[in-house]
Amino acid sequence: MEHSLALSATLDRPASEKMFATLRRVPGMRAIEAHAGSSRVHVQYDDDLTSAQEIRTTVARAGFRLLDQVPELQRCCRTRTES
Repeated sequence: MEHSLALSATLDRPASEKMFATLRRVPGMRAIEAHAGSSRVHVQYDDDLTSAQEIRTTVARAGFRLLDQVPELQRCCRTRTES
């Protein structure tokens, strides 16, 4: 599986290294893309061993602030009102 995280701040080099170290500890992590100068992190993982929610929780617990994916949630999960 693949997952992208949107961070509230751009990663500098130390934060990028911390992100790699944090994500390497997650079971099932196959690939990590977290570049200094970016506020996006892309991962590939084995969904039998972990989940996107577990990855998000691990990153947040490490002190990284994530942006909510509100536009995606509104598009897929909005309720309809009857007229």
